[in-house]
Amino acid sequence: MAPLMQRLLGISLLASGCAVFSQGALASSEVWLLGPNSRTGAESTVVPTNCEEAADGSVTCDTKIVNPPGDTPAKPYYDPFNN
Repeated sequence: MAPLMQRLLGISLLASGCAVFSQGALASSEVWLLGPNSRTGAESTVVPTNCEEAADGSVTCDTKIVNPPGDTPAKPYYDPFNN
């Protein structure tokens, strides 16, 4: 009976460790796709809009890309769950 309990304990520790340490893998990422006529550069800025603060102090914002006059719009690609 003891080996069975040790196995169950090991499996439960492994499962809880995976649940706790896998949260970093769920981070979002954003990249810029540069295609034809995409003249964005250091002058382009990402401006936060509609920011909300949660009870735990975390802040969530929408974003808007602002380009200088004469530049074509930037083409961001957003990957919410980077695997």
